[in-house]
Amino acid sequence: MNDQAPFSPHKNFAENLRALCVRHGSIAAVCRALGMNRQQFNKYLSGSTLPNVATLEKICGFFRIGSESLFHDPSVFLKPKAEPVFGGLPLHGLSIAANALAATQPTTLRTGCYQLYSLWSRDEGKCLREALFVQKTGGVTVFTRFTKYRAVGQRQNYYLSGRHDGVVLEQEKAHFLLSLKRKGCNEVSLVAIGPENALSQNFLSGLALGMAPSGTPQAVRATLQFRGCSDVLRRTIREAGILPLSDQSIPEEVRLSLTLPLRSPVAHLEAFSLLDALPAAVRS
Repeated sequence: MNDQAPFSPHKNFAENLRALCVRHGSIAAVCRALGMNRQQFNKYLSGSTLPNVATLEKICGFFRIGSESLFHDPSVFLKPKAEPVFGGLPLHGLSIAANALAATQPTTLRTGCYQLYSLWSRDEGKCLREALFVQKTGGVTVFTRFTKYRAVGQRQNYYLSGRHDGVVLEQEKAHFLLSLKRKGCNEVSLVAIGPENALSQNFLSGLALGMAPSGTPQAVRATLQFRGCSDVLRRTIREAGILPLSDQSIPEEVRLSLTLPLRSPVAHLEAFSLLDALPAAVRS
C-alpha cells in the first residue's frame, strides 16, 4: 500500500510561493515589487488558483528560479539550510579554510561607486550593467550590488531586480567580490577581477560566476568601471539595466573586454587564470 500523498500542484505551488515571500521579507513587499493585486496574489497563496503563463514567468523572474521548481514537493523545496560551513568541517578542513582566509590581504580596491558590466547570457548582443557601491566598515571592505533586469531607461515597475551584499577579498593579483543575493533564494555569486587585465586605472576585468536562470552554474566575462564617490550612487543605480553592446554609453574599453575572443593576442583583456594563485601541489 502506498501511503505517499498524491501530487497536488495547487498545494505545492501555494506553499512554495508563501515560503519565498517569507524569505523575501513580506507578502506585501513582494506584491509591491511585482505590481500585483494583493487580492489576486492571495488566491495563489491559498492554492485556489494558479497564475497564467505570463504571471508565472513574472513571479519566477523576480525570485530568479525556474517555474517548475514552484511545483516541487515543499519538503524538498523548503529543505533546511545547511549547517555553517566551518562548523561542519573536519579538522583538516578547518585548517584549509583558516589558511585560505589568512592568505588574503587588505584589499586595494577603491571605495566608491562602480558600474559592473557583464555579458547578458540570454542575448549575446547585449550586456548587463549593474551598480556597485564599495565601502569600508569595521576594517572590512564590503559592497552592495544593485541589479535591474530591464532595458536601461525603461519606465515601468522593474519587478526583475536584485540586490547583492558581499565582501571584497584580495589575494596576489586578484580581487574577489563574494556576495549573497537578498531577494529570491539567497544565491551566492562571485566576481573575480585582476587589475593587470585592463588598459587604464579606472577599469578592472575578469569573470563573473553565478547561476543561470536554469539553475546551472555559469561564468561570463565582466568589467568594473570606477565612477566616483558616493555622490554619484543614485545616478549609477539609475543607469543600471540591460543594454545593447552597441550602446554609445558603454566605454570602448568595456566593449572590447567583453567581446574580444579569448585567443586574442591582447593579453591584458583576456580572463586571467584563477589557478595561477593556487599552490603547485593543489594544481597537480
